[in-house]
Amino acid sequence: MSLIAGYLLLAMLTIYSTQKASHFINELDKKTAISGALIGGVVLASVTSLPELITSLTATVGLDNPGLAFGNVFGSNMFNLLILAVVDLIFIRHYFYNQTNSGIKTSGLILVMYAIFIMPLVLMLFTSLGYTSFDMSWLGTVSLLSVAILIVYVFAIRAMGEELPPEKPEGGSRHSLKAIIWQFMFWAVLVIVSAYFITVVTDRLAIRYQLSASFAGAIFLGVATSLPELTAVITLFKLRNYAVALGGILGSSVFNMMIISLVDVVYLKDSIYRDFTHDVALLQNISLLLILGFINSIIVLVALKRKPTHHTWWYAAPSITIIVSYIIYIAFSV
Repeated sequence: MSLIAGYLLLAMLTIYSTQKASHFINELDKKTAISGALIGGVVLASVTSLPELITSLTATVGLDNPGLAFGNVFGSNMFNLLILAVVDLIFIRHYFYNQTNSGIKTSGLILVMYAIFIMPLVLMLFTSLGYTSFDMSWLGTVSLLSVAILIVYVFAIRAMGEELPPEKPEGGSRHSLKAIIWQFMFWAVLVIVSAYFITVVTDRLAIRYQLSASFAGAIFLGVATSLPELTAVITLFKLRNYAVALGGILGSSVFNMMIISLVDVVYLKDSIYRDFTHDVALLQNISLLLILGFINSIIVLVALKRKPTHHTWWYAAPSITIIVSYIIYIAFSV
């Protein structure tokens, strides 16, 4: 079996098992008195981002390749916003941005997270401050950047809880609580196994086709691990449940960036940021992902805050710009 065929099979398994795990999280929401906002914005977003977590841990701890983890996380965030942009244009008559006032606080905190990651990388790339200056931010093997990201993540959870609709989904669950938990655990384990092996295959693809680790992570891992969000967003747009669709994308993006901090904590060999001081190509690729991700997040925030408009081209401008930025990333990275 070729590596490409193995990758496609594992990607389909990852997507399917993530969707099943998400289904039983929804069943848990119906069965318990836990806040729907908490389950939808934090727990569900965490489940749909479970592939990103496992692939990032595998890439860093298992394969000693932090570049794959960075490419996976920030590539997934880029692809998440690409999903939102494409679906927005497909359902353009819905005028999605005109009909939701949620997500503004969370979008602002995503910008803060991007800014934390961008500042030292941009300094290294454009000012020639070099290794010594960048090394000042270490706290043992854990970067102060990771500590800052974890602090912002706590505020982001609170913001999501305030912005997501608190109501419960309609209908009850036909499964017992015990059955729901066991079913969820089964599919979650399958997500972990499939995500592990898809990371190994991606690492081999990067070597065979001489791709940079971060680019391979952004394309092969970032796209595959974001496809569950694509299915969820299309379904929610059809139901005109725009707040939850937006909350899922933003929640996934917040959780993804927190993954970098978690990986930095468990990677005891060294700080995962040190690779940037030795690999110029990695630094350039991740910097491009971060800058474009930051710009796209600003675009989403502006689209959410601007006055409602029914002028088709003006309304579509943010989504078109996000799609163009993804094309730019591919063009400059291949």
